[in-house]
Amino acid sequence: MTSPVLQEWISRVWGPNVDDVRRLLVLDQAPIHKTEAAREALSAKDTDVALIPGGCTSILQPADVSWMKPFKDALRWRWAEFFRAGDLTPKGNPKKPSRQNVVDFVAEAWASVSEDTVRRSFKSCGISTSLDGTEDGELNDRLASVDVAASAGSVERDELVNDALGLIFDSESDVSFNGFSDED
Repeated sequence: MTSPVLQEWISRVWGPNVDDVRRLLVLDQAPIHKTEAAREALSAKDTDVALIPGGCTSILQPADVSWMKPFKDALRWRWAEFFRAGDLTPKGNPKKPSRQNVVDFVAEAWASVSEDTVRRSFKSCGISTSLDGTEDGELNDRLASVDVAASAGSVERDELVNDALGLIFDSESDVSFNGFSDED
């Protein structure tokens, strides 16, 4: 993705902050997400950015955790259904789906993912939870199930999990985790 594409997405999709409430955008570590231009554009839209540490999307990114698999399964099913229909070109080859067919496949697959599934995906990643910590159990349970002890060396597992959570969700600090340097 290029900076102009991201700028257009921020402007047209993320859009203006009409409810005048500070927003949170959780992004992966793609280099474009870490540019000064991206930071400035998102800050202008009253948006805080949390960058998911590399290798953690499977436990901290809502799409990966909850709904990407059912969405892709539904999309594959619709794609396969199209080809099972057996429509052929005049030369006898399988007919390719049109752009409209593909748009329909995606729309139908997305419609198969319930709003509740998407809503719960954010809670399970600790993104849309009560500030008092009463809803943190699911995320903490999932983090505890990750085998970080093998790579942690002498660092205790609970300490490592707490440090990671602190880096990701600490709103009291200007410090944020933006990945490891080459020296680490």
